[in-house]
Amino acid sequence: MSIDQHDERTIRCRRLGHEVTFHYCRTQEGCTPCAGILDCWWEAFDVRVFLEEALPAEDLDALVGRRPRAKVVTLLDLIDQARLRTQEGEEGE
Repeated sequence: MSIDQHDERTIRCRRLGHEVTFHYCRTQEGCTPCAGILDCWWEAFDVRVFLEEALPAEDLDALVGRRPRAKVVTLLDLIDQARLRTQEGEEGE
């Protein structure tokens, strides 16, 4: 089995709102798959079995235990970062 055998498959990404390839999901965060890969791809093919065969056990365990951040948490982080940049800009004037 080749790690890239499903790379050309496409689905609509719930997070991005457009179609993405399995390759994108498999490599989205560098070498690690997107945290939502199991939830998104299970209907297209047996993604769990594929990843069990393709990934080292510790990587698969980390993936299964990892969940995507809630959108509201991400938005709050972005607001805090913008607030800090604004404060730093005002202090530098």
